[in-house]
Amino acid sequence: MTTNILERLRNDSAPYHDRVEANPYASAIMDGTIELNAYKYYLEMFYGFVVPLERRAEASQALSESGYDLQDRRKTPMLEKDLIALGTSEEEFGEIPLCIALPDISTPEKLLGCFYVIEGSTMGGQMITKKLSRTLPISTESGLAYFNAYGEESRTRWGAFRERLLEAGQSEESCEEITQSAIETFRLLERWFEERVRP
Repeated sequence: MTTNILERLRNDSAPYHDRVEANPYASAIMDGTIELNAYKYYLEMFYGFVVPLERRAEASQALSESGYDLQDRRKTPMLEKDLIALGTSEEEFGEIPLCIALPDISTPEKLLGCFYVIEGSTMGGQMITKKLSRTLPISTESGLAYFNAYGEESRTRWGAFRERLLEAGQSEESCEEITQSAIETFRLLERWFEERVRP
């Protein structure tokens, strides 16, 4: 094997990653034009994908074998905290659409490939946090928990996850399975965003 799993993931999934980030909400964040209501709706879009995905992972027999610490890395509480800070009521939480077309995470490799997408976004989230804190009346204490995620620990947490990927992606077969799962996750997330984008 001439490339390790990290290089393979970065190279093979890059086009799909770029397409996910091409949505109008991400673009508005980067150019500083996003409004508070649009930001809240963007968080609802993430909520609709992440919540059922984490529930599926929690129920998966592959979770313990994967070595992924879902309990410590769960993003659902972060999204809930942000949406509550932005005025979402308990009744409104029940009305947020949840994605049904979710990645297959039935093996440890597939689960790790899927969460490569979720964990990888925490690094980009640091830049997004800086952009949004200058643009909107929100802060890391109120409204930016999801994008800020692990805060100053982001690089350390990402490094630990990368180490787990290196351990899991030793063979060509496992490398392929992890990579294809990441690509599938990007594709499904892109489709979900396309379905949810408001005109």
